[in-house]
Amino acid sequence: MALVDDLVTAVLLASVAFFVALAFGLLIRYRQLSQRITASSDLGHDLWQALEQRMRKQDERILDVMGRLEVIQARVLTAPAPPPSTSPPPPPTQTAQPLPFQEVATDVMPAVPPVQQPESQQESHVSQAPSDRVRLDETQLRVVGLLAESPKNTRQLTDAIGMSREHTARLMKGLFEAGVVSRNDATKPFVYQLTDQGRRYLPANPG
Repeated sequence: MALVDDLVTAVLLASVAFFVALAFGLLIRYRQLSQRITASSDLGHDLWQALEQRMRKQDERILDVMGRLEVIQARVLTAPAPPPSTSPPPPPTQTAQPLPFQEVATDVMPAVPPVQQPESQQESHVSQAPSDRVRLDETQLRVVGLLAESPKNTRQLTDAIGMSREHTARLMKGLFEAGVVSRNDATKPFVYQLTDQGRRYLPANPG
């Protein structure tokens, strides 16, 4: 009977020793796992802090670039406008071509009939006066009166009689071919003056 009790006691002691050793081993394993978890947590924390610092630096750079862009934009908007150019415009490279006689518009002013002259007469710097006086219309007589005051160019006559440039040119050509006026070809526009034949049409010198 005593032997059985000793055997039971030995088994119990062995069981207790086994569980104590098992508990001790589990405790050591738990501590190792805890250390690994702590180390992993520290590593993750360090990684997160490094990432956060980088993001913070990127934000600072973006804000700096935006600030520079705002400064540049403000300078551009407040910059004074450049002064207007004072250089004269370049001269035109093309000159206006006179319209042919057939293409001259006739709806502005009535056409002035050309002065009749002998066929043998030729145009020159001072046209030869015909032997007989030719009949002049009212506009031609008005031009004779204007030239009696002083020689005038085509532009002045155009403004004075209120006709177009083409009509005035045709009128003066007819008077020139009739010997009523002479013209200076050395000036542009031509300068016209009365001839002795033209002075016969003045009211004070009736023919």
